Amino acid sequence: MKVLAVAPLASGIPYEELSYFSKDDVEVGDLIEINVKRRNCRGLVIEAEKAEEDRQSLRHANFNLKKCGKIINKHLLPAPIWNALFYSSSFLMTSLGSMLYDLISEKSFATLTPFLTTTNGAGFEILLLQESYENRITRYKTTIRESFSKKRSLVIFFPTIIDLEYAKDALSKGIENYVITLHGSLTDKQMKQSLTTLNKDNHPLLILSTPSLLPWERGDLGLVVIEREHSQYYYTHGENGYDMRFVIERLAHASNIPCLLGSNMLSLRAHLLFKKRDAHEVMPLHFRNDAPIDVIPMTDENKSASPYLSRKTLSVLHTAKQEKKGHYFLYSHRKGMYPTTICSDCGTIFACPTCNRPYVLHKIAGVRTYLCHGCENIVRLEEDTTLACRHCGGWRMQTLGIATGGVEEELKRLGIPLFLIDGEHTNTKAKVKKVYKEWQDSKYGVLIGTEMAHNIIEKCDGITILSLDSLFSLPEYRTDEKIINLVTEMAEKVNVNIDNDGRLILQTRLKNMPIIKQLTGHSLLDVYNTLLSERDQLLLPPYYVVIKASFTNLPDDIRTRMEQELEPYVVEWFEAGRGITLLFVHIKETEWANQKVVRDRLRRIVYDGNPSVNPLHFFI
Repeated sequence: MKVLAVAPLASGIPYEELSYFSKDDVEVGDLIEINVKRRNCRGLVIEAEKAEEDRQSLRHANFNLKKCGKIINKHLLPAPIWNALFYSSSFLMTSLGSMLYDLISEKSFATLTPFLTTTNGAGFEILLLQESYENRITRYKTTIRESFSKKRSLVIFFPTIIDLEYAKDALSKGIENYVITLHGSLTDKQMKQSLTTLNKDNHPLLILSTPSLLPWERGDLGLVVIEREHSQYYYTHGENGYDMRFVIERLAHASNIPCLLGSNMLSLRAHLLFKKRDAHEVMPLHFRNDAPIDVIPMTDENKSASPYLSRKTLSVLHTAKQEKKGHYFLYSHRKGMYPTTICSDCGTIFACPTCNRPYVLHKIAGVRTYLCHGCENIVRLEEDTTLACRHCGGWRMQTLGIATGGVEEELKRLGIPLFLIDGEHTNTKAKVKKVYKEWQDSKYGVLIGTEMAHNIIEKCDGITILSLDSLFSLPEYRTDEKIINLVTEMAEKVNVNIDNDGRLILQTRLKNMPIIKQLTGHSLLDVYNTLLSERDQLLLPPYYVVIKASFTNLPDDIRTRMEQELEPYVVEWFEAGRGITLLFVHIKETEWANQKVVRDRLRRIVYDGNPSVNPLHFFI
């Protein structure tokens, strides 16, 4: 008989590992059937010891071991992949079970076969490709041909399904029979067909996938590509979201195959690897800034009759209306009518009483409605409702900011066809595609949208970024990097031809911000060097790892004890309000990556704070 430590592979189970016993020959890496609170689910064996060796501890245990179910897959994970996932779990301070559940689609378990490691791999190295989207696609086509000639499959990972579908159209021409896709929106039938091809087709394959472990069912993988490597959508959802890019790199390392990072502007981590010669360029990194960006300061001389549009943008839209041609995109960072409402008497922001986030004004079913985007509290303003300040009682409440709904309402008077894509009006993939197609098929028109719209656009005749100023108010260290990637990506999407020079207009009231000035420079190399220097000085990634933990009603004595236990690392505390205290611990990346004893020690100290490593947002 064996005593097993099992990581449950199912959603909604609040345990990282559970204990069972088995009379069968169960080993580490096996997938077995377990029962948790009368619920049958799958579990991965992470430890297996003979009962005789644990007899003493079992005799004094205050619980009875349950018997596990049958073995579903024997040796599901070979040692290299197991070690890569175990290391990733330790580095990212997330449970192995939840990580595996994220990496293996629920639809694939029925036909799941043991994963493989590549034989005769070319050797792990990190390769960099920093080029425009068109140039990257051209390079990928060449790489696919080279891989197929060597009888090697390759996988290209994408942060979103939309990115994957666009690339599939460009990459699959001529090799349609040898291209498969893996993502969560596939039907059961489509997933089964992809997995059948993955397991049984002897011809090398091009695998297009969102982050997943399934491509490692192939034993002939020769290259792993992480496309749009800068994208924040590689982070999983939830408070404890983690970076899937790290996991993919570790899997490539375990398989002894190269990992190619591709983007229009690579992340700061990739640039640091290049500076340290831990990564190599496939082509000379493209730092030249050819984006036709026109920065418009929103001063009195540039303002139009509309509070949202500069004179130049308004002129462009009037020309489109007169000539009845052109497709233009107006980007807003926020959805709703107005993102902020303040009291004109005392300056207090109208905020949610539950989570203290600012209420955002929407129009829902014709009724002006304040909605908290955090906890979804609602305040409806009927005709006889008067909004008053909760601090001073004043009724002079003023709406501020730029959001999609407010822009749409303002631009209706122009008489130009308007289309809207945001999380409120197009909350499904089908609705997004429908509105986007209507905009494309129209003779001319204006698409108003958030980043949801930006992600789906391929080409258009002009883009106006209504404002990025609200991003600078967020206490996030990635803001400058995000703005660079957002603006340079948008610049690629503007048509440039003889009749139209191409227009990318950036409206701002913060024209003197360094990053705004740098966007119009001829090269972005100095920008990245400056950002890297700042990150090093401020003890931030990629030089340091930042562990965030959140505590409720933390007693002073426990706080003092934790500070002592966390020495000699830099510790910062932040009072988030409502009894919530945030802890940030800064540790050198090399020390965190190479010393398991440090990771185990930190995990033990901050475990009750639901810790996360290098979270996407520090204060949310």
